[in-house]
This record gives sequence, structure tokens and C-alpha cells, in this order.
Amino acid sequence: MIMTLSAGAHALHYLGTDERHIGSQSTQEFAGQTHYAFGYMMDEVLRVTLEDQTHRRTAKVLTGELFFVPPNCRCLLKNNGHHHARVIWIRFQILGGAEPSQLHLAPRIPHKGSDDFLKQDELQLYSFRMPHIFHWIPEFLSDCGQPDTALYYQLQSHLYKIAAAFTTFLQSPKSVDDDLVEYVDQAKQYLLEHYNQTIDVEEMARLSGSSRKFYQAFRGITGLSPHKFVTTTRLNRSLGLLGSSPSSVAEVAHTVGYSDELYFSRLFKKHMGLSPSDYIKNAQVRVANLSAIFHGNLSVLGITPKVSLHKDWFLEPDLTPYMEQIRNCHPDVILCGPLPEELLASLSHIAPVTVIHWRDYSWKETLLIISRVFGLSSVAQRWLTYFDMKVENAREHIRERLGGKPFLLVSAQEKHYRVYGLTRKKMRDLFYDELKITPPKPAEEVSFLDTFSLHEVASWDCDNVLFFVSTMYPNEYCLNLEAAWRRLKQTHSSRQQQIIFIRHQGLLMYNATMHDSLIDETMYHLLSKS
Repeated sequence: MIMTLSAGAHALHYLGTDERHIGSQSTQEFAGQTHYAFGYMMDEVLRVTLEDQTHRRTAKVLTGELFFVPPNCRCLLKNNGHHHARVIWIRFQILGGAEPSQLHLAPRIPHKGSDDFLKQDELQLYSFRMPHIFHWIPEFLSDCGQPDTALYYQLQSHLYKIAAAFTTFLQSPKSVDDDLVEYVDQAKQYLLEHYNQTIDVEEMARLSGSSRKFYQAFRGITGLSPHKFVTTTRLNRSLGLLGSSPSSVAEVAHTVGYSDELYFSRLFKKHMGLSPSDYIKNAQVRVANLSAIFHGNLSVLGITPKVSLHKDWFLEPDLTPYMEQIRNCHPDVILCGPLPEELLASLSHIAPVTVIHWRDYSWKETLLIISRVFGLSSVAQRWLTYFDMKVENAREHIRERLGGKPFLLVSAQEKHYRVYGLTRKKMRDLFYDELKITPPKPAEEVSFLDTFSLHEVASWDCDNVLFFVSTMYPNEYCLNLEAAWRRLKQTHSSRQQQIIFIRHQGLLMYNATMHDSLIDETMYHLLSKS
């Protein structure tokens, strides 16, 4: 059965789906395949390597991510974990010169994306996320090699949506009208504060002076349309309510702005991968969280711990008050990082203990591990999908506004400064790896540097700096810090310095909530100060 759907001058032809299992501590190789493929990581984390005659590209691919495999290259899937991994392999061809009569059968893939999709100057390893892919996998897996016509067209439709998401990932976002930045920020804050009310987005757009430019600017700043932003905000708020309160599904639906409980339930399942009632069963668990860093990951899953202890509680000489606090909350599960064996043994007499060696993982991997503990993997994957969309959106604005200039990453508090280098994941993975801010040469061999001397920081061969400053310090502190940096740099360099301040609440924790807020703050600063 040969049926193709056209995308511009090209047509995608779905070939079939395979489910591939990679055992613990093992590698599978797929060499010289003539078709294209999207791989979807169902479980665990794999190290994927693509290799052709001249290039070799390797990267981690996390649970819930898709990755693109071009034809005629060697693909290695390596599982370093302790559990077997599953990869869904969606095979297809790209055919040129589609007949005009076929053009109505499928949406067009944007032309620029098509060029990038078909022609790569050199081999690249792309991984990305997209909403709703989780729901399509059962349909792909039901293809046993000879799908009937209806199923074939359904799978073709899903394939085009995956391809469209991929080409959107490859494209740059449209530029933001600088005159609308403040208005869009005000609109965003209004939507966050009034998400549960009836909102006239069209009127909001009209009052901006140009509806078209407003929608374009809103998407350019947030990565979402205003309507999708409201939906995402409502569903995020519903998680916390469903997970921590005795309210019914109907009450939660009304609280977040949906008068129709059935519509809310369908929307929730579409986005979260499980029904509100199933979510409640998994999320309403009594958790004692003994690692402060996990709080921001539990928060995006909608789980509120019954006990959450501070960072170094286990180093105090008398642990009796903490053990009583844990015991009195009657936890179903105790979540913690590495602790002394004797202490773990005592905790295990209270409730089952899950130990996560979070320093061995990226914060995304830690989020996925925690989500699996509570049966909420699809919720974590959905959250990461929208986070990655924000990153993709921000990356191009950073490239445009910063132009590849190297920046130091420095946490500043009172007279203490911490410079982050490239040999430690914290800050590096978001700002240098994902957002593609250019690191300075001195940072390449450094984990981090703690110093009480701004002069020592300024002596590094880098004029530009991104300061992380807690919101507990007034704006005057930032102004003084900027003036001091410029004075010191006049001694070392005649070039103009670029200084960015990212304000954050609380400690700079290596978790989902903190990284999400850092993205928002970075985007606001870049676009409002340009």
C-alpha cells in the first residue's frame, strides 16, 4: 500500500513502527538504514550516537524526548542504566516532486524548516519534545506492518504533526517588537493573576494598538499564544489543587476557570496523560521530603510534601526533633538524597525510603526519576515539553541580542561571589548548554570559584557578566554592583561591558522550578533592556 501526503514540494511516506528494547548496560547498533526515522524514548535515558563518514555526534536523550535519525548513518543506542529501555522507532521516507492533486491531503511543512529537515550541511543530533506524542504511541504500536487505510492515514497525520514540531524546533522565532515588550509583560502578569476568570484576549490585543503585533510579540516572549498560555496556567494550577486538597474534580475545575467539569477532565487527560481521578490517586500521597532540592521538582508535579526539611538538617548534632517531625507526619514515602547508612536504617523503620543520588544526574533526569516514583511520568514529560519550548524560544533571542559574546555566570550576595564554570552542571547546563550563551575561556576548566573579591572576578579575561542576585537585595545593590564592575573593568579592558542581572527568589536550587523562573527572568531582561 503506497499512499503519500505532501508537504510543500516534498511528501512524507510512513513506512512502519518498531519497538526496540535495549537491555541494562548494553548497546544496540543500527547501521546504514536508507530511511528516515524519529525515535521516541519511552523509558530511561539513552546515550545516542549518530555517525557518518565525516562526523560523529553524541548526546543524552531523556524519557519523553524525540530524536531525528537521517538515512545512511550509523546509530548507536547505549543504555548505562540499571533497567531496560524502550525506544519507539517511527520509519518514513521523504519523497520529492509531489503531484498537485496530493497537496490538499496534508498540512504544509514550512519551507525553511523543510530545507533544514532535508538538507544538513553536516550531521547533527537533534532531540526535542512535543505535546500529545504520549497519546499517539499506542496507535503507532498497533501498526503490525499492514495497517488498514484508516489507521494508515491516522499515522500519516501523526507523522506530519511530529515533522511540523521538528521544523518549528529548527526555525527561529519571529522578532519581538520592542515597543510591545512592557505591554506584553503586563498582559502576561494579568493572565497569571486572573487565569480563573473569563478573559477577553481579543480586547487585550486590540488595546495594544496592533492585534497582529501583540500576538506575535506574546508568542515571541513566552513561546505560547495567549490562549495556550491561559490553558497551561490553568492546568498547572489544577495540579496543586488536585494533589493537595480534598476538593472534588468539579470544584477544582470551577476554581481554575472551567465551568464544565467534563471538558476540564478531557483537557486534563489530553495534556497530562491521565485522568484527574487517576492523578489524584497517585499525587495525594503523604511525602516526607528530606532534600530541599527536590521541592521544586515535586512542585511542578503538583505534590506538596507533608514535611520538607532544610538543606543541611542531617549535619546537626541532635537529629531527634527532625526524626519526630518525620514520624509525626505519618509518611507513605520518604524522599531523600544520599544519607549515612545508619540514618537511612532509622528512617526505613518509619516508611519506605527512596534515595536519589541527584548529583549524578541533570535536574531533568532527577525530575523524571521522581515522577516515576509517584506514577506521574506523563505529567513530568508534559512539563518538560513546555519548558523546552521556552528554551528554544529564548535561545534565538539570546543569539540575536548577545551576538555570541562570552559571559561569566556569577552569583552575587553581599560581598560573596561564586563564578560558575563548565565542569559542573549547575548553571552550565541551562545557560551554556541549552541557551547557548558563549562561555569565556577561563571558565572551561573551572567547576566554580568562591571569592569575597569582586576584583578577583573582574580579573578574569571576560568583559561581560550575568549576575544572579536574590530578590531580597534592593535594586540599589544591583546598581552599585554594576558601577563597581565597570570601574574594575576599565582597569583591565577598554571594551564596553554588557551586564545582565537575573533576580531569583530563595536559594539557587538545581531543580525544575528554579530553572523555569530563570528562563522567564532572562527573557524579560533581554527584551525589556534592549
